[in-house]
Amino acid sequence: MISMPQIQSIRRMRRNGESIASIARKQHVSEPTVRKYLRMDDLSEKPPVRKRRGSVIDPYLPLIEQWLAEDRGNWRKQRHTATRIWERLRDEHGAEVSLSTVTRAVARLRRESSVDPGGAFMDLVWHPGEAQADFGEVDVLYRGAVQRMRHFVLDFPYSNIGLAQLMPGENAECTCQALLGLFDWLGGVPERIVFDNAAGVGRRTGGGIRWTRLFQAFQAHYGFESSLCSPYAGHEKGAVEAKVGMVRRKLFVPRPSVWNLENFNSRLPDRCLELGGKPHHAKDEEEAVLFAEDRGALLPLPGRRFDVVTWKRMRTDKYGVVTLDGRHRYSTDASHARRDVLVGLRALEIEILDVEGTRLAVHPRAYGQASTSSEDPSMQLAMPCNRPSAWPNSLVREMLPDPLSEWLDRQNEGERRGQRGRGDAHDPRIDRRGRRGRRRAPRGQARGRRGTRRIRRRQARPERIRHRVHHHGRGRGRSGMMAARNDDGLYAKARSLFISKATMDDFTGWATPRQTDAVYRLFDTELANRERSKRERLLRRARFPVVKSLDGYDFSNVRLPDGYALDGLLDLDFVPRAQDLVFYGRTGRGKTHLAIGLGMRAVERGLNVRFHQTAELVLQLGKAKRDGNLDTMLRDIGRADLIILDEFGYVPFDIDGARLLYQIIAGSYERRSIVFTTNIEFSKWGTIFADDKLAAAIIDRIVHHGRLLEFTGQSRRVSEALMFGRTSAGPASGPKEKTKEQAGTLLD
Repeated sequence: MISMPQIQSIRRMRRNGESIASIARKQHVSEPTVRKYLRMDDLSEKPPVRKRRGSVIDPYLPLIEQWLAEDRGNWRKQRHTATRIWERLRDEHGAEVSLSTVTRAVARLRRESSVDPGGAFMDLVWHPGEAQADFGEVDVLYRGAVQRMRHFVLDFPYSNIGLAQLMPGENAECTCQALLGLFDWLGGVPERIVFDNAAGVGRRTGGGIRWTRLFQAFQAHYGFESSLCSPYAGHEKGAVEAKVGMVRRKLFVPRPSVWNLENFNSRLPDRCLELGGKPHHAKDEEEAVLFAEDRGALLPLPGRRFDVVTWKRMRTDKYGVVTLDGRHRYSTDASHARRDVLVGLRALEIEILDVEGTRLAVHPRAYGQASTSSEDPSMQLAMPCNRPSAWPNSLVREMLPDPLSEWLDRQNEGERRGQRGRGDAHDPRIDRRGRRGRRRAPRGQARGRRGTRRIRRRQARPERIRHRVHHHGRGRGRSGMMAARNDDGLYAKARSLFISKATMDDFTGWATPRQTDAVYRLFDTELANRERSKRERLLRRARFPVVKSLDGYDFSNVRLPDGYALDGLLDLDFVPRAQDLVFYGRTGRGKTHLAIGLGMRAVERGLNVRFHQTAELVLQLGKAKRDGNLDTMLRDIGRADLIILDEFGYVPFDIDGARLLYQIIAGSYERRSIVFTTNIEFSKWGTIFADDKLAAAIIDRIVHHGRLLEFTGQSRRVSEALMFGRTSAGPASGPKEKTKEQAGTLLD
């Protein structure tokens, strides 16, 4: 549309008798444009109503509406997806429409048929003492290794204070243990807690709510009320939903290092409370002041503390091992093979008792999909005597020191049973079965010289024995307390360094406090060196062309999508969510710089990153396919948490290269993040891939879990170009107007 002054000039010139051709020449517009504005009888502003244009999907809309209406009476897991609707239209009705077109149409029809088309929410009122609970996911450096854990948040909507606990899972034991820790810290119990529709607490079924047995006992013990929010209605507990993200950003970025989970959780509520020293978003008081009202409305704690444990009666296998969840193995001693045992499931440990209640073993509880084994070699020490032929492949042999295991390797089966050589036949310490027992002197006879000398030595130096006990941390002195304080840290560090518990038991038994501190520093140095080596290894594997930092990076020309903050981008919140980013803009606007800077931050946090120039990557994939190494290359790329595809679309691909690149993009969908840097708009991607359908499939996946960042402004390379008078020492010496004119001439 031309300007209003220009329209007025056109009409005035026509009233003066000028021809349409003359008006078009003088106003630099076409003759149809002149006729258009001469015919207009109303120039008042009209409402900006969006008129829907016709589409190839329009003839099929009634059919799609019918399928969606039928879905409302079906189970939600057996309803049509947009992809399934597209497949039926293609196969059953011969429709030539793209998947993206069908997806948009289905989304629009579902919005229009929704009971609540506006998506409005009710403003809920929460009273003091009421709480909401939910889990979130965080990565922590747990005992030297990166592990995905859950942070449980108990939020009080009245004061907007949220308290957190770190747990390895979301089962009933973890939920109740997290609540138990927060109840102890609060000194009371909330009157009512609203939970998500989670398996750890309960789940809505067709006949109502099915609570877990452990949670029912826990709730009855502490006397609070509970409820579940409706399925797919997280807004009913929106306060804790927002608090989960806030706690993750404030307390778990950067990724914390956790050695003792109980100690970490004991400090976590205080750190959460420090975040509440700000005014309430809807009230005139500070959150900490309102939280005092929440605590005043709490129910009192009962007299006894609840033991969060679930007992199961299980049967061990032929090795004396019980298996939980089909993949986690926990051992007892071999004497309880093929017997019934009682297994106590706690949040952090597994306790195994015999049927009479005698404790057999305690193991740390394992989580995750990978198979684990908590077998203790000390529980199998007697097995080589009963089954000496199994000694070469036994777990005990693997854990013994090399000199001892080599000495036992040289013995025959009889010697391992205790039936020793001829010289031992007259040894009174060897019984008829070949077992070595304690040598006893006959009644009335004195002990041997060695025994008598040992007794006299002990009687002569009792102060040395007392000093030894006191010196090694078993006394009440300062050195004993120091050794006891350092023992827990030493065991944690030793475990991360794969040092056995038996070795640490021996070391802490004789080491002085100074020696303990020295080894503690040694472990710290080793772990720091390992972490540095890991970062260097990740940096080499990333293959960045240059090193770029985000310090001083100018974000003024970076246009972020609505609702997406710069802090979220710099915190790499898109990586754990497997979301994609598309950096779109003309050449030289800083797209690659920002992509490399984000990749460097990901490496610093211990994430796997792969940087590829897209055209070069396509060539490498083609070569790997010809050499038969394509699977190996795809596996290497698949190990990455973040993939950066630079200069995407700068060079068109042939159909084979496009399909190879599609394998990486499709394989990364909802599994890992991809950052694209491109100067090609989505509408032209079909020319890049030489296939419109392939381009549509790629765009559909990127748009679903992706964000578009637009880069505007002047080219940074041109503004710093030596060719236009800029030197390494400073800016260009000539006028700015001349430099810009030169730049525009070359770029055009």
